[in-house]
Amino acid sequence: MHYQGIDLVYNHVREALKQAIEAMIMEHNVQGKPYKFPPFAQALVDRGIREGKLDGTRGTLLRLLKRAGIELTDAQRARIETCNDLATLERWSDNVIGAKSAADVFGND
Repeated sequence: MHYQGIDLVYNHVREALKQAIEAMIMEHNVQGKPYKFPPFAQALVDRGIREGKLDGTRGTLLRLLKRAGIELTDAQRARIETCNDLATLERWSDNVIGAKSAADVFGND
């Protein structure tokens, strides 16, 4: 559900307005000045970035587990897929190195 509200509005404005918005953002980026979004939009951008990091870290953890040959129960997989704490996901990823089982990965968590 990344940027759903902005996407809804953006997808319903005329092409000329879309191009103007894109040009404005690109111009700021080219000049070395990142575009400053209004607070409501920045909150959506920040949330999207956070969700992207979480999704990426979850995916990396699952790939590491697979490559290590560590089988997960449905409950353990759900635990990873619903974890919203980046530090925890990163700790579990680090724990895969040398782990022999899922219990080694999750540790005392």
